[in-house]
Amino acid sequence: MKGLTLVEVLVAMGIATIVGGLLVVIIINSASLFSNQSSKIQAGLNINDTLSQIRGSIKQASAIANQYQDGPTTYTTGVNTLVLKVSSIDLSNNIIADTYDYFVFFKDQNFLRFKIFPNPHPASFRKAANQIFSNIVDSLTFQYFNSATPPAEVNPLDATTVKIILTLKQKVDAGFETHTATSEANLRND
Repeated sequence: MKGLTLVEVLVAMGIATIVGGLLVVIIINSASLFSNQSSKIQAGLNINDTLSQIRGSIKQASAIANQYQDGPTTYTTGVNTLVLKVSSIDLSNNIIADTYDYFVFFKDQNFLRFKIFPNPHPASFRKAANQIFSNIVDSLTFQYFNSATPPAEVNPLDATTVKIILTLKQKVDAGFETHTATSEANLRND
């Protein structure tokens, strides 16, 4: 008789089961690795985009404002909050003399918030904004430096350079992963 014996069939099924199990383990590990790497890349992009937005706003600013009052809420420049005084612009993006808008960056729970408070001047064209730059912020620190060589840390109102330290914390598998980045930007001071 031709064909396979019962033992041969059982051995073949056992080998096929082992190979199938190994393939499932490899696929699961690959998916987990892909997920971890994707989250690291996303966190890196998130932190870079956020720092780029803050740097760009600092470079536009004429000065650092001590505070800004919005109804009952007062935003005060300090270690965790940055209030920038930015020249107002008209419809053609021309600067309006002696008229200022205010940009505020601050940490609110795990959110990095950015608000724009435009000047009510009739020619001012900048729109109000309330944006969230990140929702996984662990810490946000602003440091203020003068233009001396080497730079010295000074009162925010005397600063020409702002250093930003941003730490993002996100859940990865059963734990957390943190990413910290630092950047500096000079005020326009016009």
